[in-house]
Amino acid sequence: MSKRQNDYYGLIAFLVLFIGSAVFAQQFPDAEKKILELRDTRNATKIQEIEVTGNTPAQISALIALANIADSNSVPYINSVLQNSNDNDIKAAAYFTLGHINSASSRNLLFSLLTAETNSELLEWIILSIAKISYENTLATILGLCADKPELWSAAAKAIGQFGVRKIKSERSLPWLSEILKKSSDHVVLNSISFAFFRAGDKTSLAPFKEDLMRLASFPDENTRIWAYTSLGKLQDASLVDFLIEFFEYDANWKARVSIANALGNQVIDLNSPETGKIADALLRSAALDGSAHVSIAALQSLGRLFAKSDTHNPIIIKIKQDIQPIITEVLVKPVEPQVKTEAIKTYAKIFKDEVKDELLALFSSAAGYDIKSAIVSSFGFMEQPMVYKELRDSISADIMRYNAIHPNKDGSMIGSPDLAKVYKAFVEALTSLDDKLDAENKNIIRLILSEFSASKNAAITDICLGALQDSIYLQYRDETCQIMMFDYNTFVHPKDKDVMLLYIQAWDVMKYGGAGDLLKKNLKHMDYDIAKASADAMRSITGIDHTAEITAAKYKTDFDWTYIDNLSDKKIAVIKTSRGIIKIELLPNFAPFTVQNFVKLAESGFYNNTIFHRVVPNFVIQGGDPTGTGYGGPPYSIRSEITHLPFDAYSVGMASSGKDTEGSQFFITHSPQPHLDSKYTLFGNVIEGFDAVDKIQIGDIIESVTFSAEN
Repeated sequence: MSKRQNDYYGLIAFLVLFIGSAVFAQQFPDAEKKILELRDTRNATKIQEIEVTGNTPAQISALIALANIADSNSVPYINSVLQNSNDNDIKAAAYFTLGHINSASSRNLLFSLLTAETNSELLEWIILSIAKISYENTLATILGLCADKPELWSAAAKAIGQFGVRKIKSERSLPWLSEILKKSSDHVVLNSISFAFFRAGDKTSLAPFKEDLMRLASFPDENTRIWAYTSLGKLQDASLVDFLIEFFEYDANWKARVSIANALGNQVIDLNSPETGKIADALLRSAALDGSAHVSIAALQSLGRLFAKSDTHNPIIIKIKQDIQPIITEVLVKPVEPQVKTEAIKTYAKIFKDEVKDELLALFSSAAGYDIKSAIVSSFGFMEQPMVYKELRDSISADIMRYNAIHPNKDGSMIGSPDLAKVYKAFVEALTSLDDKLDAENKNIIRLILSEFSASKNAAITDICLGALQDSIYLQYRDETCQIMMFDYNTFVHPKDKDVMLLYIQAWDVMKYGGAGDLLKKNLKHMDYDIAKASADAMRSITGIDHTAEITAAKYKTDFDWTYIDNLSDKKIAVIKTSRGIIKIELLPNFAPFTVQNFVKLAESGFYNNTIFHRVVPNFVIQGGDPTGTGYGGPPYSIRSEITHLPFDAYSVGMASSGKDTEGSQFFITHSPQPHLDSKYTLFGNVIEGFDAVDKIQIGDIIESVTFSAEN
């Protein structure tokens, strides 16, 4: 567990006690195994029936299980536990659990406990739980209660931030933070205040607190600075440009520089203002020379946002063109990462549009790599003249002919290879950006292209195409589109094409296509619960009738392999060999046993070998674990979320999902603390070695293998 996790909320050491000694046992006692099984199958009633009196670890496990299920009918049981226990560990677990049950009964109970509880550590849990589910009037009460209690300042500030995450704000919040900032020099409190300003403030509300934010931006703690830089960017205040650029030049932390690049990119520019020239120069230096590819990418993205609508004859814009061209053509003294080059191409097209069309087409023909080619194709979506799609189509066709001559398409599939999938995806992305500018005849050509590619069996491409075909500009063709989709759907094979099948069903739902009724009704008996449930949802949307009760597939896949789980101590260190180096992760089977089991079993089967990191967001996460490399793939099943108290610190490892209980194989690693993810995603490990490798990972980098050991 990292240092910040030990400090988080000032309570992690206390929480380790409340979880109970059984958490750290190598094997789960029988009572807790039963509770974990019921947690996994979401059976709150049976959990409450288990006799746990006098068994503190089991009682705590039962409460945490109820937090995962989040059934409001559990509130009376939790209240009874509180009434009959003087054990602070159990109380803390109960308060934590109430914060996950979004109901009036849970809110009312927490509010009554706020004024009754006297233990400051327990009060922190109540405050943070209230922040997850209550409303503005409760926030005012919290601030009043904590104003003269320094031991609660950090919790109250974090509560303001968590309310802000939920878009709930109070006029008292930011002035309260400012007053506490004047009174405190404690680094935990200041970190919490900076997070709260970032999450709860907007341009207008933050303006009176500029000096406070500048102070926080000068603080030694990197996370305090990062949140403060982001808040300063919201102000769009020209007087802050010199301040931000100064920090941009010397802040040694790449994550902080990413935040400053984004803050500079949020300014309102005036091409006649010297500040605008300073911003452009600072971002261009970073784009070409920064030691972190993440910072270069953020700088290029900011340049694109700032200057996309500028007069390209302006001296500032001319200089931008001159400075970006060497990145694209790779004539710099220092070579750049491929992902920096792809971002430079997109920024180049975004700013200069049609005037660089021929230059980009030539670059497409000469480029060797398909990441670069796909970036060029995608950049055509920024063009002003939509008929450019024909030239783009012809260039792509010629390139594919050359490609197929070298790499024959032996299986007859539409896509043919991962390289071509990148180009096709970029092509349909560009088409969806251009189609609304076209005349009726060419719109129809685009529609037919999108209809063809929607059947590609590549979920990422299908999603783009179906999303575009649902647009109102294609409304007159909707019946024909849906009929084509019906034909295509019958060519899909489950489970291989499950993700595409779900996208089709969801599209019929949105388009209210009654012609799919028989197919959807048949799907109610599908062996795959996700397919059946999506079909029932679509039928309810189309007909107004709920057919959920007709689903026969089991909702949950369970794997209660306790012999395997009890022996996970032999595999507690995951060693991920990547193209950037080794990343070692300490797994947490005692907190997320079924998630760890799933991850280890998949890895031991070779599931992750030679897959890629398909998503990278600088200073947020890197994400991998999808065998298709698209972000849509995974195993043919879902596992349940396993929510714990553990915070998403820097280099925490969590399960990606599209909603509760939809996890499969995809996982992410955080770059920096992400409190808004806490208790919303399954955290099942922490990086203990290879931090530099995590920091260097870019989209397309490879997971070569995953192995395990008992010790680091």
